[in-house]
Amino acid sequence: MLNKVPRLITILLFLTTFSIASNNPGGFTLPQSLAPADYQPKTVVLKVKPAFRNFCSVESVSIPELQSVIQDLGTITLRKIFPNHLPPVNTFNEFGFRYADLSLIYELNYSADVEILKVINTLIQSNYLEYAEPKYIPQLAYTPNDPQMAANQQFLTRINAFDGWDVSKGDTNVVIGITDTGTDWDHPDLAGNLQLNYNDPINGADDDNDGYIDNYRGWDLGESDNDPTVGFCFTCSHGSHVSGCAAAVTDNGTGVASPGFNSRFLPVKIANASGSLTKAYEGITYAADHGCQIINCSWGGGGGGSFGQDVIDYATINKNCLVIAAAGNNNSNAFFYPAAYNYVLSVAATNSTNDNKAGFSNFGYYIDVCAPGNNIYTAMSDDTYGSMNGTSMASPITAGVAAIVKSFFPSYNALQVGEQVRITADNIYGLPQNTSYVNQLGTGRINLLNALTISSPSIRMNPINTTDNDDNVFLANDTLYITGDILNFLAPTSNLGVTLSSTSPYVTIIDNFTNVGVLGTMATTTNITDPFIVKINSNAPQNAVISFKLVFADGTYSDFQVFSVIVNVDYVNITINDVLTTNTSKGRLCYNGEAQAEGLGFNYLSNGTLTYEAGFMAGTGSVVSDNVRGASATDNDWNSVSNIVKNVPGVFSDFDTYGKFSDSSNPAPLGLTVTHRSFSWSAPPNTKYHIFEYKMVNSSPSTLNNIYAGIFSDWDIQNFNNNKAAEDVSAKLGYVWCTDSSGLYAGTKLLTAGNFNHYAIDNISGGNGGVDLFTAGYDDSEKYTTLSTSRATAGIGTGNDVIDVVSTGPFTITPGDSVTVAFALIAGSELSDIINSATLAQQQYVQVTGIKNNEMPSGNLYLYPNPASEEISVSFLLDNASDITMEIYDLSGRVIYTESSSTESFGKVTRKINISKITPGYYLLKVTTGNRSISEKIIINRS
Repeated sequence: MLNKVPRLITILLFLTTFSIASNNPGGFTLPQSLAPADYQPKTVVLKVKPAFRNFCSVESVSIPELQSVIQDLGTITLRKIFPNHLPPVNTFNEFGFRYADLSLIYELNYSADVEILKVINTLIQSNYLEYAEPKYIPQLAYTPNDPQMAANQQFLTRINAFDGWDVSKGDTNVVIGITDTGTDWDHPDLAGNLQLNYNDPINGADDDNDGYIDNYRGWDLGESDNDPTVGFCFTCSHGSHVSGCAAAVTDNGTGVASPGFNSRFLPVKIANASGSLTKAYEGITYAADHGCQIINCSWGGGGGGSFGQDVIDYATINKNCLVIAAAGNNNSNAFFYPAAYNYVLSVAATNSTNDNKAGFSNFGYYIDVCAPGNNIYTAMSDDTYGSMNGTSMASPITAGVAAIVKSFFPSYNALQVGEQVRITADNIYGLPQNTSYVNQLGTGRINLLNALTISSPSIRMNPINTTDNDDNVFLANDTLYITGDILNFLAPTSNLGVTLSSTSPYVTIIDNFTNVGVLGTMATTTNITDPFIVKINSNAPQNAVISFKLVFADGTYSDFQVFSVIVNVDYVNITINDVLTTNTSKGRLCYNGEAQAEGLGFNYLSNGTLTYEAGFMAGTGSVVSDNVRGASATDNDWNSVSNIVKNVPGVFSDFDTYGKFSDSSNPAPLGLTVTHRSFSWSAPPNTKYHIFEYKMVNSSPSTLNNIYAGIFSDWDIQNFNNNKAAEDVSAKLGYVWCTDSSGLYAGTKLLTAGNFNHYAIDNISGGNGGVDLFTAGYDDSEKYTTLSTSRATAGIGTGNDVIDVVSTGPFTITPGDSVTVAFALIAGSELSDIINSATLAQQQYVQVTGIKNNEMPSGNLYLYPNPASEEISVSFLLDNASDITMEIYDLSGRVIYTESSSTESFGKVTRKINISKITPGYYLLKVTTGNRSISEKIIINRS
């Protein structure tokens, strides 16, 4: 429950263990597979950094840079979501958990026709915000009524409720917050357990001074009134049913029973008049602020975000409330929020008459427990009863159990209550129907009796940190070190051990165990001095997802936790100088994925990314190969032939990368195979740019004529609405800048000989006389126009959204022949800054290309280990496929070992030599590749 780890952990995923939209170096990206219907249009949730609190009021943020961005968005409203909340007095609670601050969160609504991703990333670039993201709209996690009414409530027997009630029937002081579509507060089986606010009777006044008038029976946040009853729509009955699942009055001779027995419930309506859940997370906050110890969320969706996690943190850490959420009904292991957030007790569904996973229920490693969820019979709207199916039912059944646990263990904090429910569930993986879901249904199906009578430790590891002690881009043959904080929520341990395992053939676990020993209740330790050590095998495929399992064991206690790591990714983050960026295996620059996914962007001096999208384009006429936006969707013409890798150490610069791609994925391929390299430096004055080189080989049988090649860059520099583009022909530089005060610059410099071409694009409706990408996309003919013709400037008045293309050509490439083009991407604080860097980049590129000759450069042969005893690893660089000969000479010049091979790969190549039968001593190793050779001394030593 504490550590969901629902997302794949690479480079600590920017120090989180869940997928959130945050102010990270690469900017904001939307969760995968999210549709526009999953978030409110033209609505952004943003949180101002605490350092700028004095500039914040309820309806404004008086920071000029932010106001400049907001004013360009048309008619806007900006208002605090929680205007009555104050910042926490302390930073951490007694157990070291950070309190949440809801006092600086705003909702921004705008009218301009601007893509929400651009708005969000422009806001983030200001550096005044902790995050900016869409406002997600969750859906109800249920299926329509089962037409066959259940004869009884089998689920109560299934969760051992009757035996549990013999131990405890709960207490009226424990309140379950039902954040849903409303309830039927006068239902004969609900009215008796309704939590009433006697401090604010219905008299037209806010008697308790909480900002809500007459919130006597709960509140309707969706329509801002004191009537939390269901609306006219059928789906609104959902809230009444959920209320009954958790807290229908029990032992009253009427209707049905509920696991919560004596527990109260507080209805918090989060749906508007049409049934849309527009105030879902606000509902959690309301419940937390109004005395609920348990909060049920029978809703969710694929959109996560920092706002939702902030609200969960507030309810859990600030207000000591346990949030319980439905896992969703898509029969999927996709992440479903809020269930996948940290601190949430997430609930999947089983059948009511057996413990098989319900067919509709989601599953996954982030699930904590299961509960019956199909054919659940309880209260409905209009004083009726009926059955519903869904994790929407499983979640409040679990909430009822948790309420009993809270009353029986009143000293337990919220997380301990959740852990007691989780650790005492019945294991259901032995059932044949559940074998496909091992470790993905949590600890099993909840059991009220167990939860009240079993004493056990409950161990979680959070956060889980994975590093390679280098650039944290995990490639084949890298060694990973896995550490984290180990926390015990419940009974003390006596001899706790933690074991790491994986069934993946792509990793080898070198150190799989750490001994903890004694760990007290709510005590924490770490394995930072004894990390788990894992090596990524050379056979790991591209973007392999490696699942790891932690097993916590102490005597009869055993528990597990699963997390994942992505390895052998097909991109490299370059973080060596003032500009953080990403180079990829398939022609994209700055980001590996679409919509600013997977990468650092082009981040100058931590000012946020300066680009939305960039990539290499090459083509002729109506056929252009690229991986940037197309006429209706992103083109994916370049296909990786050899994944990009980093030279360790750098040979030509302080940070070299190399790779190869082709346009074989183009529906009409030109037959281009492109070997690409990049060069970056760490020392001034060469810290404000990166060089990208592309060697285009004609692999087709036909001559390619009129080929142009260049870099497409959708620069979004600070406030993208105030960007302008221009050129410096003498410097072969196209550049873009922000016209705001202290606006930054970025540009693309052509480094190779040949014609300089620059096309500046106004990315607005109509294109302002140039190509119009805004209205109908960017087809190949328009791409060729921007590669082969010129347009010197873009940006009307103080500016608008602009795009820049810097290219060179035309070239004629005969079969088997090649042309090399190179560019520098540059950032700076003013125009003279980037022009100076353009000159420096040209000088450095001349030096790099001057190294290329018929002799392999000194230091380009790497031996490990050396001295060696049984085997030695030999690494060297290849620009192209080549025959390879390795020879070992003794001191008399006699060849005592020879080996020949060939390779289709290039870049860094590694060969291993078995030297176990060679007599110890000094030798000379010579490597010949084509017409190049290099020698290095080796030592064989077995002492």
